[in-house]
Amino acid sequence: MTMSKEWQDASDFFVSAFSELMILFVLISFLVSLINHYLPQEKVKMLLSGNKGYLTAIGLGSVTPFCSCSSLPMMIGLLKAKADFGPTMAFLLTSPLINPFVVSLFWVTFGPETTIIYTVFALAMALMTGMFMQKFNFLKYVKKEYTQDSCKGPSACSDTQKCGTNNHQTLNHISLMKKIAVDTLNELIKLLPYMTIGIIIGAIVHGFIPTDFFIEISSLSPFIMIPIAALVGVFLYVRASTMIPIATSLLSKGMSMGSVISLTVAGAGASLPEMIILKRLFHWPLLLAFIFTVFTTACVTGYAIDLLGLNNFS
Repeated sequence: MTMSKEWQDASDFFVSAFSELMILFVLISFLVSLINHYLPQEKVKMLLSGNKGYLTAIGLGSVTPFCSCSSLPMMIGLLKAKADFGPTMAFLLTSPLINPFVVSLFWVTFGPETTIIYTVFALAMALMTGMFMQKFNFLKYVKKEYTQDSCKGPSACSDTQKCGTNNHQTLNHISLMKKIAVDTLNELIKLLPYMTIGIIIGAIVHGFIPTDFFIEISSLSPFIMIPIAALVGVFLYVRASTMIPIATSLLSKGMSMGSVISLTVAGAGASLPEMIILKRLFHWPLLLAFIFTVFTTACVTGYAIDLLGLNNFS
């Protein structure tokens, strides 16, 4: 019995996405833990607090070529390093949407006007959302294990556990690497079931929602198409860069530029695998606020592009 094309596409997607995410998660988690060990918490708080902290976080997110899922280890590292919550969320929202490679591809494919609107709306969304969540203390909706110190005072620290910023000499290089590797593995084991379930569902969505679906409904009014595209996008697991070839195909079939950009923003800014993993980290109010932010930004960006008549691409 031969496998249908849809199931073959879903299987191929699962293998590639799962392998990529596992490797990225381990590497990024290890690197972030190493940085957290050597960079004092006071330094992290200084860099990522106040208005300057938002600019630092957005700048960091704009140069890291992470997808929606691979940005999570960095976010966890920032939480554990006691960075302010607003800048941490600004990083999480910026990282999958903006980086030099994505901006360059947008510029070449869609032109400067669309690229500028896309970039401005993505950055504004990240900044305003971070400030809003900081002001209304959304940190309380992060599960306690990611916001509490690993040790409660000098007397509670062992020789192989870091507390504060004065313990850098207690670990030699080899034992430090071993401890970070074990911590990374433990974190991966905790999140692995959520990753697996999320990518399985994402793979099925990827295999069974072809581009023909959008072509068939492209005759709908853009006012209706833009939120539909955004809603579908939040369930996909794609990078902004990999959305561009799909986007050009949809544009050539008659889909409006606003609908395509709405799909791109939602697809890159959130994904079903990411949401399932985030449920392990966040309580429902914060998770729903995150999804609403990405969905709203996708819709507003799409409407702005269509209202300005930017329906041509290179």
